Amino acid sequence: MASDGKNLVGVDIGTSSIKLCEIKEDRKGSRTLVRFGYHPLPAQTIVDGHVMNAGAIVEGLDRLFHKVKRRDVALRVSGHSVIIKKIAMPLMTAAELSEQINWEAEQHIPFELADVQIDYQVVNRREEQGQMDVLLVAAKKEEISDLTNLALEAKLKPRIVDLDAFTVQNCFEVGYGAPERGNTTVLLHVGASLTTINIVADGSTAFTRDIANGGNAIT
Repeated sequence: MASDGKNLVGVDIGTSSIKLCEIKEDRKGSRTLVRFGYHPLPAQTIVDGHVMNAGAIVEGLDRLFHKVKRRDVALRVSGHSVIIKKIAMPLMTAAELSEQINWEAEQHIPFELADVQIDYQVVNRREEQGQMDVLLVAAKKEEISDLTNLALEAKLKPRIVDLDAFTVQNCFEVGYGAPERGNTTVLLHVGASLTTINIVADGSTAFTRDIANGGNAIT
């Protein structure tokens, strides 16, 4: 990922540890791993997706970024604070969709709109049926704010907050190419306490689900 011509450092704050990764892409499109870091977190630092020990996370970020000049980071969110819905809508222009999307979100998102950050993307246009499929995403502003504030406290510059399911899909597509139409690919991301499922069918996300179970239970 890039921001204003600069690479971002990917930061994954999980239940059991913090991971960071920086990849450099040259003009020919070749990618090189520049930096990888891992810092274990004490038990109960994050419980059910909620940060219980912010100090431990900030300390971990400080250690991982010690003597690292690049401070622009990409973060990720997942779990109960995130809702992903694929909805069918009548064909319309981008401007019309921008006006309509909040009304649609009210019908599909079980949170108050004032409490969430909304984003959306048209994933398929079905001209013959006069409809289009839209991927609608909502994340609680409080959760995003908590996450970005941790980064800011560690003197980092959060540039992107993406969803777990989509970060894994982006990595997959960069490494292997986008799944072709007619094919179905299931992407599984198993963390310590959360497993994310993303089913990609006909080139776009068809189904996502976060399951509150992971490596800790397996172990």
